[in-house]
Order: sequence, then structure tokens, then C-alpha cells
Amino acid sequence: STNHKDIGILYLFTAGMLGFISVCFTVYMRLELMEPGVQYMCLEGASLLASSIEDCTPNGHLWNVLITGHGILMMFFVVIPALFGGFGNYMMPLMIGAPDMAFPSLNNLSYWMYVTGATLAVFSLMTPGGNGQLGSGVGWVLYAPLSTSEAGMSMDFAIFAVHVSGASSILGAINMITTFFNMRAPGMTLHKTPLFAWSIFVTAVLMLLSLPVLAGAITMLLTYRNFGHDIL
Repeated sequence: STNHKDIGILYLFTAGMLGFISVCFTVYMRLELMEPGVQYMCLEGASLLASSIEDCTPNGHLWNVLITGHGILMMFFVVIPALFGGFGNYMMPLMIGAPDMAFPSLNNLSYWMYVTGATLAVFSLMTPGGNGQLGSGVGWVLYAPLSTSEAGMSMDFAIFAVHVSGASSILGAINMITTFFNMRAPGMTLHKTPLFAWSIFVTAVLMLLSLPVLAGAITMLLTYRNFGHDIL
């Protein structure tokens, strides 16, 4: 489907599922922080039941993986897609009297690129990473030099996840801006346009300005990792 309501509901549904995964991560992290000492994230095996501190060798890599996964999922695949892609797609055409988005097929492409990025982010948690364990533990900002020296393909999956998500957001922002300017009902001037539609438009402009910068930074990280152009 290319209907703006269907795409909006799909955005909200997918973001809700990924949000549940992210919340599970943060609950597990707070469970560990609840008492002094490491009791859950042990090298002997992660557990939902507290171990005695003497029997638990702290697994710092697992903590870093959860931090990274929670940050990437919550920022790039839950909050922004739900509020911007979900509510924006569903509500803005209704509020400005438009039959659909300006580019319905582009809207569909934006959603499926978002799903592709989310899949890569989840794969990143389950593929070999640093310290001979699963997942990449470099923090959700993916800064060098940690992200350039992290072993395993988990880091590459995380970088590609943010890359594809950013491309999806750029396409969505173009669609939102064009819809806002060209699809308003006759007689609806900019002064009469609802504030929610204005908020989506302003957000889309900011994303269109900022995300190419993210794309350049992510591309540099990929070249540092895979072509040896290390900054250090």
C-alpha cells in the first residue's frame, strides 16, 4: 500500500515493536544498577536472576552492547520514526486537506528502508563483535576510534543500520516538505495551516539539513574500517 494512513500505522506498529525491545534493554540495565556489584551481566552467562557477586565475573562488553543497542534503536528506530514518520504521515495530509502525500511510492520506499535499517540494527546485536563476544559495544554515537578498531562485523551492521535509517529519513523529509507546500487545500494559506503540520514541516527542514552531515560521517567510518584510511 502507498496510502498515507497505512504507512503511518506501519511506522507506529514497527516503532512500537522495536520500542519494546529497547525498553527490555533499559529494564535489564536498571536491574543491574539496582544493587551494588555485578549480579546479572556475568561472563559465566547473563541471567535474569541475581547471582552472588563472588560467583559473577563482570561482563563489561555486554553492558556496552546494551547501551549501544538501546541508544541506536530508541533514537533512530523508535522515537523519530514514530513521531515524525508515524504521526506525520497519518495526520498531516488530513490536516491540510490533501488526498495523500505528494510522493506515495517514495513514502512506501522510506518505510521499507526504515525496516531494513531496523533489521540491520537487530542483526548487529546477534553477530560477532569485540572481545570475542556478540554485538558491538562502542556507544550509540559510533564515534571513532572505538568504532574503527572494534572487531567483527557487528560494528559494520550497526553503521549500515544508521546509514540506511538516515537515507530513509532524508526521503521522508523531502516528501513532507513537498506535501506541505504543494498539497494544501484551496484557500489554505500558510497562515491558516495547522500548527502540527507546521511542526512536521520545520522538523523535515531540519532533518534535510542535518542528515547529509550524518551520512558523510557514517561514510567516513565505513572507509576507515574497511579501506584502511584510519585517522589515527
